[in-house]
Amino acid sequence: MDKTRILVVDDELSMRQFLEILLKKEGYEVATAENGGVALNKLQKDDHAVILMDYNMPESIDGIELLNKIRRLRPMSQVIIITAYASTEQAIKAIELGALDYVSKPFNVAEIKDIVRRAVNEYHAKAHTAGVADTGGGTAGQTAIVAESPAMKKVLQYAAQVAPTDSIVLITGESGVGKEIVARHIHNNSARKNGPWYPINCGAIPESLQESELFGYEKGAFTGADKVKRGYFEVVGNGTLFLDEIGELSENMQVRLLRVLQERVFMRVGGVEKLETRARLIAATNRDLHKEVEQGRFREDLFFRLNVFEIHVPPLRERREDILPLTAQFIEELSARLGRTTRLEEAVQRFLLQYPFAGNVRELHNIIERAFVLSTGPAITMQEVSVRRPADQIDGHIVLTEPVDLDTILADTERRYIVAALEKAHRNRHEAAILLGITERSLRYRMDKLGVKDGGDA
Repeated sequence: MDKTRILVVDDELSMRQFLEILLKKEGYEVATAENGGVALNKLQKDDHAVILMDYNMPESIDGIELLNKIRRLRPMSQVIIITAYASTEQAIKAIELGALDYVSKPFNVAEIKDIVRRAVNEYHAKAHTAGVADTGGGTAGQTAIVAESPAMKKVLQYAAQVAPTDSIVLITGESGVGKEIVARHIHNNSARKNGPWYPINCGAIPESLQESELFGYEKGAFTGADKVKRGYFEVVGNGTLFLDEIGELSENMQVRLLRVLQERVFMRVGGVEKLETRARLIAATNRDLHKEVEQGRFREDLFFRLNVFEIHVPPLRERREDILPLTAQFIEELSARLGRTTRLEEAVQRFLLQYPFAGNVRELHNIIERAFVLSTGPAITMQEVSVRRPADQIDGHIVLTEPVDLDTILADTERRYIVAALEKAHRNRHEAAILLGITERSLRYRMDKLGVKDGGDA
């Protein structure tokens, strides 16, 4: 599988070498260019998912001209501006011209890694949505919505109605149902589709960092804050901010977020200047926020502010018409990625249509990807399908999820009941037989057959 390609453009050799080593360690394929002319030559030959570009390079194409040329030549590529001057006006102009974000020298290694990771995700999401080849390497991920079931058609209908508006959307549903995909679909069909898309998992941000991550901080705001850092509400600009698992926000952050949603302004940590946010907010949660409010774990006023337009994504077990189309989509993506094709045996299809999918679409994807990798023949068979349990219950009925040995299951069940009866009867076979509703002779026969000893151990 090809690695994601990144181009570093900087006139300083030491900076190019540093970034090349850093990003290669992160698993990327890295090319470098000492000026804008060399960079454009490389871009004409190869696509790159991300371009880290010094905004001020002497004796070369200036930053604005180079950025404009990149936007025309490689519109999918995500540009990150590197500047030693940390000029707010310069950064804003670059972002208005199409750059995703900027960092200033000297920069924090963790910050560079985070921004590059977001840029790579943005590139793959745009490439997949546009239906172009994934030439930047990596996997675009599943962004198209499969909606064969009436339930998902309703979700798409609601998404189409709310997408053109600026209304806050709250997407609910179990983990793995595809809430982020629905959110991304709304963004892609809105007037903000050409603006930034920032998906943030609130549960992945430590409570102590939530405020600075969302709103940024001023230089000197706390120990280690050696420069200004813009938060997500600032860098998203006119785009869409997706706050996943919003129920994980701390009580303090719930208060801050409520105020931002009401007033559309915020302040960086340690700052006094009020900054306006133009971002559209889409939130998601796998929690029942109604219960969270009742139990005092989520603010009622914030819940009402968020719940302007709710879209509930049903679990996969309630939309079985989507299972095989989703499977076909996953196989198509894996085929393109791994360079070979396969299909599902009918037995596997029947199994998937009955499997309960506690992990929803994410679990289906994992099952198919593992089976695809394991398969060597023209079709995926039950031998390659791996699930967690040999049987589950759906609506009170046992549904087999893989072949079982009935004799072994019955023998194991019988053995456990005999051992339990012997323990209850303090190893007295006569009393144990009465508890089991059989004769003592029958009990002795069964114990010998199953290898159960007088002490109750098998």
